[in-house]
Amino acid sequence: MSTKISKIPREEAVEAIFSKIIQSPVACERLSETFYEHLNDDHLVVDSNSERFAKILFSAYETQDISALLLEVCQKSMFDLLREAYLIPKRFYGKNGRNPILLSDVEGKLLKDIKEPVSHHEYTKFKEIFENHVCAPRSKLYLADGFDIARYYTKDMEIEEKLENRRRGIMILYALPDTVKLGMTEAQAYAIIWDTFRMIQSVAPSAMVYYGQETGKKNQKKFDEIGILLPIHQFEKRMLHHLEEIDGIVLSCREKMMEEAGEDSLEL
Repeated sequence: MSTKISKIPREEAVEAIFSKIIQSPVACERLSETFYEHLNDDHLVVDSNSERFAKILFSAYETQDISALLLEVCQKSMFDLLREAYLIPKRFYGKNGRNPILLSDVEGKLLKDIKEPVSHHEYTKFKEIFENHVCAPRSKLYLADGFDIARYYTKDMEIEEKLENRRRGIMILYALPDTVKLGMTEAQAYAIIWDTFRMIQSVAPSAMVYYGQETGKKNQKKFDEIGILLPIHQFEKRMLHHLEEIDGIVLSCREKMMEEAGEDSLEL
C-alpha cells in the first residue's frame, strides 16, 4: 500500500549530526557504500520521462533541495540514505504511526484490528519475554512490525512512499525528555542521541531504532520517545540479554538528558 506525500520533509539545523558522521571514518564509509550501492546497475533506475527528469533537476537546482535530486537519481532522500546506512534512527511517528506498526497493547494482548496474522510461535515468544523482562520506569514492551520506507516520483511528479522489508519483532519503547521544549530541532535531537544510537548498534547490529520528538503525552505533558525493535528470528535465543544491555544504554542517555534539561523534564 502506497501513500502520497506533498514533498520530502526538509530537515533543518543538521550541522550537528553531519559533523558527527564526518568525524567517524566508519560512518563515512558506510554512507559512501550505501550511496554507490544505489547507483550500481542492480539498483539504478533510469527515468524514461526526460521532461520530468529535467523539471526535477532544475527544480532541485533552484530550491537547493538535494533530497529531491537524490530521490530522482537513486530513489532515496538525504535522510533516507542516512537511515539505510544505519547512521540515524528511523523516524517514529507515535504508537498509531505506520512504521513501526504495533501489534499488541500495553498489557501484552494482541490488538483486534491487525492486518498481518501473528503466528503461535511469534506470540508465544513475545509473551515469554513480556512476562520475564522487568521494564525500566517509563518503558514498555510491544510486539511490532518494522519497515523500511521507499519513496519515488509518480508520473505527475507527486511523491509516493511505500513500506518494504517487513520485520516482526519485540520493541521496547522508552520515554525521553521533550527536546522541542528545549528549543531543539529533530536533527539537533538526533545529534544528542547519536552516541546512544551507535552503542545500541554495537550490541545489537540488526536492531531497528526509532526516534520521535513529542510523540508521547502523559498528564498533559509531551515527551520524546526512542524505540528499539529486535527482530524475533534474529534475537529470540538471547532476547532478554539484549534487552538488558539496551536498558543500560538508553537509561544512561536519559539520565544525561535529564541532567541537562532538569529533573522535572520527565516524570519517572
